[in-house]
Amino acid sequence: MCLLGFLLLTKTAVAATPLQTHDLNPLTLVYGLPLISPAKLPGPDQSFFSASYNRSNTLNVEDTPSENLFIDGETSELNLIYLFSISNNTHVRLRIPFISHRAGSLDNFIDDFHDTFGFPAGKRADYPADQFLFSYSLDGRERLRMDTANHGLGDISIDAAYQLYAGSSQAASIWTSIKLPSGDNDLLTGSGKIDASLWLSAESDFRQDWSSYYNIGLLIPGKSQILPELQKSTVYFGTAGIEWRAMDHLTFNIQLDFHSAFYNSHTTFLGDSIQISSGGHIKLNPSQRIEIVVVEDIYVGASPDVTFQLGYSQLF
Repeated sequence: MCLLGFLLLTKTAVAATPLQTHDLNPLTLVYGLPLISPAKLPGPDQSFFSASYNRSNTLNVEDTPSENLFIDGETSELNLIYLFSISNNTHVRLRIPFISHRAGSLDNFIDDFHDTFGFPAGKRADYPADQFLFSYSLDGRERLRMDTANHGLGDISIDAAYQLYAGSSQAASIWTSIKLPSGDNDLLTGSGKIDASLWLSAESDFRQDWSSYYNIGLLIPGKSQILPELQKSTVYFGTAGIEWRAMDHLTFNIQLDFHSAFYNSHTTFLGDSIQISSGGHIKLNPSQRIEIVVVEDIYVGASPDVTFQLGYSQLF
C-alpha cells in the first residue's frame, strides 16, 4: 500500500507501455498466468488490438532423491488480444493463444547469444543440440512425457479491468481474469480446468520521459490434469518495470517478472521464477507500434533460458 501511495502521489505525465511478457515454461504456460496489464486504460471510445509471437528455448536437467526432470525443447506462443470498453471506466480484454512445442532449432544460436552477452549457459554444453523431450518422474514413476512436436489452441482468457484512477501523472486499475479450458492438457496447450486471478496495476512518471509501473496479484488455478498431485492451490505473481521515452517514436523498457511456484517440488524448474525482460516499442504512427523483447531467467533453471518476442499493436 505504501508503494501504491507513492505512485499515486508522484506528479508528472503517464504513458507507460509494459512489455507483454509472461513465463513460457511449458509446465507453467498451461495455467492462467496473466500478461502484464497497463494501468491506464484506453478511452471509452477506443479499443486496442495486439498480436505477439513469443519463442523460448529451454534445457533443464534436474535430479532429486524423489524427482527426475528433463526439459529440452522450444515452446512458442502466438497471442491475439483485443481490449475494448463497456463503460467509461470498465474494459474487457480477450486473449486467444496458440501454442506449439518442438525440438530446439535455436540451440546453436542461443549458445552464441549467451557467449556474446555473458549470460550463464547452464548445462547446455553437456547435451546435443536440437533434441526434444519433456519428461518428469516422481518416486521412480514417469508422470509426464512428451517427445513428439505438437501445436494447438491454448486456454482462452477473458479479463475485466476497472480504472481506479487516471490522472496526468499516475494511474491505477484493478483487473480480474477467467481462463477457460479450451486447450488440450495432453498436448500441454492447456490445463484442462478453469483458473481465476485478480491483480492491481499501477504506474507513475518519476521524472520527465521516465515512468515506473508494476502489477501484483493472485492466481487460483483449477485442479489441473497435469501433475495434479503436485499442484499448489494459490500462486502469487507480479511485475516491476521502468520505461524511458527516448524519442517520440521510441521507448525502452526493463522489467522484472516473477511468480511463485505452481507445484510442490524440490526441482528449480517447477519452483519460483524471476525473469528480466528488456526491449521496447517503435511507433510507426500515433496509433500503431511494434514491440521487441528479450527475456532471460535471472533465477537460472526456473524458466526458459531465453525468450524472444515480436509484437504488433494498434489503437482504434
